[in-house]
Amino acid sequence: MYANVALCLMGVFGQSLEETVLYERRYGVRLVPLVVEQCVTFIRERGLHEVGLFRQSGQASLVKELQEAFDAGERPSFDSSTDVHTVASLLKLYLRQLPEPLVPYSRYQEFLLCGQKLLSDRTLGLGELRNLLRELPVANFNLLNFICQFLNEVQSYSSSNKMSGQNLATVFGPNILRAKAEDPQSIVG
Repeated sequence: MYANVALCLMGVFGQSLEETVLYERRYGVRLVPLVVEQCVTFIRERGLHEVGLFRQSGQASLVKELQEAFDAGERPSFDSSTDVHTVASLLKLYLRQLPEPLVPYSRYQEFLLCGQKLLSDRTLGLGELRNLLRELPVANFNLLNFICQFLNEVQSYSSSNKMSGQNLATVFGPNILRAKAEDPQSIVG
């Protein structure tokens, strides 16, 4: 109970993914945080063809307003006047503010090495990737799976939105996989 009260007081942004998922069960069983679900639904409905999706910044004041509403325990809705870039910025902000990225710090090096294996031996690399994914905490795996499926859908519209898989990796990579202490070598990797 104390964790739920603390989450409500501390908000959703910057809170542990697992605590958020547990707390939001009051809205029913869900695999990913409400803010992520709402952002993805809105972008699917209104933004898949938007040029520069996730590259262009949304309106900072509105992003902050929406963040504060989610942090206050509200369930703000996005209407037809809501800018898709604002919602995309909100989604990236949520992921960036997780205290630990979707790929936990303790697994960072293993995932980097797996990426190198994928380049040299795809079959071996895929097998290792499956094993690493199975070892992720359930909440992390569920959100990573959800985000990857969504980003795959976004890149399928790359002819109109100009967001190829490489462009999306550039934008989302640091929000999903990052070293605990950023150093120039890990950033280049």
